[in-house]
Amino acid sequence: MDAAGSHEANRNVISQANFRLSFGVLVAVTIACVHWFGSSRPDVGDGLVVGMLSGYIGYAAFARWLAARPERLANRDLVVITAVIDPLILSAWMYFAGGSSMVFVAFYLFTTLGFGFRVGTMPMHICQAFSLVGFGMVVMTSPLWRDNLLFAASHALLLVVVPLYAASLVRRINAAREAAEFDSRAKSQLLAKVSHELRTPLTGIVADAQLLEVEAVDAGTVNRARSIQRLATTLDSEIKQLLDLSKIAVHGGDSRLAPEPFSLAFTATQVVGSIRSIVGAKPLAVELDFDERIKLPVVGRHQELVSILTNLAGNAVKFTEQGAVTLQIALVETSEEGYRVRFAVSDTGIGIDPAYHEKIFQPFFQVESGPARRYGGTGLGISIASELVRRMGGRLQVDSKPGQGSTFFFELVLPVDASPAAETALAETTPSAVAGKRVLVADDNATNLSLLREMLLKDGHQVTAVESGHEAILMLSANTYDVIFLDYNMDDVNGAVVYQTYAYSRVQLAPTFFITADTTAMTTRLLEDLGANGVIYKPLTFEKIRAAIASVFPDEARPVAEPARPRPGGPVALSGVPVEYLDPTAIEELREIKDSPEFLHAVVADGIADIHALHQAMAEAIDGSDLPGLHKHSHAMKGVALSLGAVRLAHLADRLMTMTHDTLTGNADRWHEDLDVCVAKSCQSLDDLRLAFATQAAVNT
Repeated sequence: MDAAGSHEANRNVISQANFRLSFGVLVAVTIACVHWFGSSRPDVGDGLVVGMLSGYIGYAAFARWLAARPERLANRDLVVITAVIDPLILSAWMYFAGGSSMVFVAFYLFTTLGFGFRVGTMPMHICQAFSLVGFGMVVMTSPLWRDNLLFAASHALLLVVVPLYAASLVRRINAAREAAEFDSRAKSQLLAKVSHELRTPLTGIVADAQLLEVEAVDAGTVNRARSIQRLATTLDSEIKQLLDLSKIAVHGGDSRLAPEPFSLAFTATQVVGSIRSIVGAKPLAVELDFDERIKLPVVGRHQELVSILTNLAGNAVKFTEQGAVTLQIALVETSEEGYRVRFAVSDTGIGIDPAYHEKIFQPFFQVESGPARRYGGTGLGISIASELVRRMGGRLQVDSKPGQGSTFFFELVLPVDASPAAETALAETTPSAVAGKRVLVADDNATNLSLLREMLLKDGHQVTAVESGHEAILMLSANTYDVIFLDYNMDDVNGAVVYQTYAYSRVQLAPTFFITADTTAMTTRLLEDLGANGVIYKPLTFEKIRAAIASVFPDEARPVAEPARPRPGGPVALSGVPVEYLDPTAIEELREIKDSPEFLHAVVADGIADIHALHQAMAEAIDGSDLPGLHKHSHAMKGVALSLGAVRLAHLADRLMTMTHDTLTGNADRWHEDLDVCVAKSCQSLDDLRLAFATQAAVNT
C-alpha cells in the first residue's frame, strides 16, 4: 500500500475508534441506566454493571489511543481484534439487560455495518460472525430469549441478510470509486503530458516568429510576427496553469514541499516585487501593509504561499485598470500553536457580483463568457490558489461588489520557530549583497546607465559603464570582468548579439544578465535560451541587482541593512505631484540609490532630456508609419519612464510597443495627440520635481 492509501486506512480506523468511543459508550451508559431504573431489570449486582461499564470505557479509550499510533499495533491487527471484541461485549450487555435487551439488538447491525463502511468487508464479516455467535449465546442462556425463539430467529436473519447485502453495496461503491479515481488520474496525467508536449512545438513557433520578425522587409510581416508571439505568450501562460492544475489533481491533498522556516517579511518582499513586475506600465500603485509585530520566523511551505499570493495578485492586476493593488499580512493572534496570520490581496478593480462569489473558486469558471469577454485566461488561477490554501489549513474567501474592487483573503496558523537553526535558515532570505567585483554595464540610455552605475558603486564595485553595444564588445575583448549587465535593446548592437559575440571569443564566460523593459514570456525565453545567467526587468532596483550578483557569488554575499526610506514630510513634498502622471514611489527608490538633491536633480534632468529626444523619434516614426522604429523607441521610452516613475507615459509606451500596422495607420493623428499630451503632462510634473531638488541643492550650498 502506498503512502496515500496507508494514510486513508489509518484515518478510517481512527474514525471507527471515534465512533466506538462516542456512540458505543453512550449505548453502554444507556443500558446501565436501564438496568438501574428499568422495570424488567435482571438480578445482577450493581458492582458488576459498574465494572462492565468502566471496563468498556477503558477499552474504547485504549483502542482509540492505539488507532492514533499505528507503529505500536498495525491497523489491520487492531481492526481484527476490535471486530471480535465489540460484538462479544455487546452480547454481554444484552445478557445482563434482561427484557430491555430487545430494544438494543439493532446495535449489532450498527457495529457490523460501521466496520463495513469505514474499514472494509473483511472486518465486517468477522464482526458479523461473532455477532451471530454472541447473539446465539444470549438466546441459549437467557430465559427471556428462549421463550421468544421466533422473535430471536427474525433478528438472527437480519444479522445474516443485512450485512451480506451491505457487502455487495460496499463492493459496488468501492469499484465505482476506484474507476472514478482511475479516470481522474488518467485525465490528469494526460493533461500533464499533453500540456508538457505542447510546449515543444510552441517553442518552435516562437523561434520561427522571431526569425520572421527579424528578416521581415515590410511592416505587415513584422506585425504578423509580433501577433504570433503575443498569442503564443497567452497560450504559454494558460498551459502553465493547466500543468499546475494537473499536479494538484495527481498529488491530491499531499504537498511535495516540506515545511521549512522562513520570514514572512521576506515573503512580502518577494510578492511585492512580483506584483510590480506584473503591473508593468499600468498606472497602478503597489502597496504593502505588513504587521511589524510579526518578528519571529515561521514554519510552513514558503513557495506555495508565495504562489498563492502571486496568483491572487496577478488576478487583481488583470481586472484593475487604475488605482492600487495592496498586499496585507496582519497578525490576528499569537498562541501556543504559533501566529494566526491574515493574508489579503485587495484591488480597486471591476469587482465581482455576490452571486458569483462561490462559483469563482470552481476550476474553469469565468464570470464573463461568450464573444463579449474582455479578459482572457483559463479561469484556473483562483481555483489553484484556493486548493493550495486548503492544503495549508485555511480557506480562501472573497469580499467584493461590482465597481468597488475585490479582496481575497485567508487565515493560516503558522508555528513559530525561534531556534538557532531557523535563524540560520533565515540568513539565506535576509537582504544580502556582494562587494568588490569588476562590473561592465552597457546601456545606450544615459538615465538608466547612470542609475545602474550608482547602484553598483554604492555596493563597492569597480564599474565600467559604456553607452553602446559596440563599445561593450571592445571592452569585453580587451578586459576581464566578474559580472556583466547588458541592455537588450541597444541601437547599434543589441545585448543578445553582444553576448553571443563575447561567448564565441571566450572559454570562460563571466556571469551575464540582460536588462530589458520587455516583460513578455517570449523575450524572456529568447534571452534565457542564449545561456546567460538571468533577465532583470526595468525599473532597476537595489533588490534586483543585488539578488542577481548574489546568485552567482552566494558564498560572498553578506547581510546588508535595508535601504533607508525617505522621511515623511521632507524638504521635497511629493504629495503635490499628480499621481496620475508621476508615482512618488519611484522617486523614493531613487533616493535609496543616493539621497542627495544634486544627484536627484541630475537624474530627473537627464530623464526629461531623454523623454524629449525619444518623443521626437516616436513622433517621426508615427508620421512615417515606421512600425519597427516606433516599437524600438517606445521600448526605450518605457524604460526611462519606469525609472522616473512616469507611470502614465510608461503605460502609453507599452501600448505603442505592441502597436499593429493597421492600428497605427488607421488613427495616426490620435496617437500623435495622446503622445504629445502625455509627454507634456509627465515632463511638467518631472520639471516641478527637478526645480524642487534644485532649490534644495541651492539651500544646502
